[in-house]
Amino acid sequence: MIRLCFSSVLSTQHFLLREALRGLLPLIVILSFIAACGSEKPSPPPAPAVATVNGQSIDIEEFEKALREETALAKRETPLKREETESLKEEVLDNLIRERIMVQRARDLSLSIGDAEFAARMEEIRKDYNDQFDKLFGEGGISLPEWKEALRKRMLLEKLIALDVNAKIQVADEEAERYYNDHRKTYATDRRVRVAQIVLPDRDRAQGILKRLKAGEDFDKVAREVSIGPEATRGGDLGFFERGVMPEAIDRMVFSLPVGKVSRVVQSPYGFHIFKVLGQAEAGGRKFADVREKVIADLRKQKEAEAYQIWIEGLKAKAAIRINRPLPGGAASTIAETKDTHPSAVPEKR
Repeated sequence: MIRLCFSSVLSTQHFLLREALRGLLPLIVILSFIAACGSEKPSPPPAPAVATVNGQSIDIEEFEKALREETALAKRETPLKREETESLKEEVLDNLIRERIMVQRARDLSLSIGDAEFAARMEEIRKDYNDQFDKLFGEGGISLPEWKEALRKRMLLEKLIALDVNAKIQVADEEAERYYNDHRKTYATDRRVRVAQIVLPDRDRAQGILKRLKAGEDFDKVAREVSIGPEATRGGDLGFFERGVMPEAIDRMVFSLPVGKVSRVVQSPYGFHIFKVLGQAEAGGRKFADVREKVIADLRKQKEAEAYQIWIEGLKAKAAIRINRPLPGGAASTIAETKDTHPSAVPEKR
């Protein structure tokens, strides 16, 4: 009887212990989870945007990256003064705001850069760099994806300006002629010479050709026969040019030669040259008809620049621009002032 009661007591105790453990286990799990979470530091809140343009953010990372790039371009041996730094920061922000507005405008007009269009521009750039292009992204340390993204954005903005600004510019002949009359000195020419050349890869061969010319052989014929220059098919004729077009050593030579005379052998990075002066033109003005295309191009460029300023200020006037101040990147990098604004509160480019 006693044994039975003792067994019953043990069974009851085991049951109570088991039930107690069942209730305790979830509590232990919860407490362990809370303890684990409490051991980690809470993530800091995200930094506020430097500015927003129609609700689209310009974040601190983007702003400071652009600021570093502009500072590097300045190539200053001494650090910028405080006022210079603040001025540069305002300029960088204004550029970023303008870029945001233009990208948004391109989106509104459904403009984009197609893959074929982008590939064609890439190929043009690659040709300009010859075999150095790929080295820029390896040895040069430039990020190819970032470079492509920047190029695509630049192409988009070029397309936007061409369509939304430049396509509306017209230059009438009457305007161009008035512009020419107001800027005659710009289109006056310095003294010019018309020169032909023979280019050879080594001095000994050039000296041998010079002997043939001095013996009376025709310069045009010899140039077509032996010159490695691209103008050889024209008898070496380079046409008229002013001082400063050629390297200084060549300028000194050809501008001192009388018409019809042949020079001595002159070395340049391209090889060994022999020159003959075919003609001269004294300094003086040129008629409008002679420079009409250049005048129209110059006037168009000026009108496009003026139209761009009016256009971008118009886009800024319609945009909701919010700037948080003071700007980061200097000693005062905390956000202390916020302005909700149309362009009156956007710093003008200095």
